Amino acid sequence: MKCVQEQEEAERNRPRHTLEFPDVDRALSWLGEHKAEVAVGTVVIVAGVAFIVATGGSGALLLVPLAL
Repeated sequence: MKCVQEQEEAERNRPRHTLEFPDVDRALSWLGEHKAEVAVGTVVIVAGVAFIVATGGSGALLLVPLAL
């Protein structure tokens, strides 16, 4: 059980990557060009609104609104 707690602690403390774009079109264009480079869980800011990169059942990248 200790190793699970250590893994959870490491996940909480790892640096998060944030991408910022002025509009959705530019965000989607960049994500389309850099699919292989974007990690699931990356925070993307579009016009001041936060989204998280997720994956759908078919493997497509999704921008999911970040709910606080």
